[in-house]
Amino acid sequence: MPSIDWTVDENIAVITMNRGENRFNIAFCNEMLAALDAIEKKEEVNALVVTASDAKIWSNGMDLDWLVPAIAKKDPDIEKFFPLQDKLMKRMLFYPMITVAAISGHAFASGAIFSCCFDFRFMRSDRGFLCFPEIDLNIPFLPYMTALVKKILPIYLVEEGELTGKRFTAAELEKCHAIRKACTMDELMKEATGFAKGLKKGRWIVNEMKQVLHKDIGYLMDHADEHRPNLDANVPIK
Repeated sequence: MPSIDWTVDENIAVITMNRGENRFNIAFCNEMLAALDAIEKKEEVNALVVTASDAKIWSNGMDLDWLVPAIAKKDPDIEKFFPLQDKLMKRMLFYPMITVAAISGHAFASGAIFSCCFDFRFMRSDRGFLCFPEIDLNIPFLPYMTALVKKILPIYLVEEGELTGKRFTAAELEKCHAIRKACTMDELMKEATGFAKGLKKGRWIVNEMKQVLHKDIGYLMDHADEHRPNLDANVPIK
C-alpha cells in the first residue's frame, strides 16, 4: 500500500493517507505535495477530500521521534523540514478547488492545524479528538498557525485550545461550526464525498475567492521564518 493513495470519483479526488499516524516529516510532506500536484492536473476534478486509512488516527502531527533527535544532533534536514511543512499548509489553504477533510480519527498538533487549512471538515463522532497539545510539548505556535485555528474556532475556544491543550470532540466542534457534521465512521466518507460532489464550483473562481479570503494568513505564511524559534537556543521540545 502506498503511503499516499488517491483516486478520482466523478468530479472529486480522494486522498487517503496510509502512513499510520500520518506524522509530518520530509517524506510525508513531499508525498502529499506530489499528490496535490498530480490531482491538480486532472481537469475534471473540482473538489478534494482527504481521509486516512488508520482506524484511530487522521494525523498525529510532527514526527517527533525523528524531529527531536534531529534537532539535538543539528541534522541539516531540519532546515528543510520546517519550510516544507509551511509549504504544505499553504498549498492546502490556497488549493484551487474546494477541499474537505474527512477526519476519521485523532487530529493532533500539526495534524489539527493541517485540518484548519481545509475549506470544510467532517469528523468521526464515535472516536477521535482535535487537539493542540503544543502547550505541553513546549512547541510555540507561529503566527500563521494561530491564524489558521482562528479560521475555524471562535476566539474563546482558540484560547482554551492553545493554552490548555483541550481535546475537542466532534460534537463540540459541530456545535461551534468548526466541522459541518459529526458522523459515524460508516457515514463519514459518504457525507464528505457527497457534500464535495454536490458543490461543482469552478476552479478559477474558487482560487480567486481564496486569494482574498486568506490573504492575511498567506502573508503570515510567507514570513514564517521571521517568527520561528531559534533551535540553537535549546528550546525544550519534548
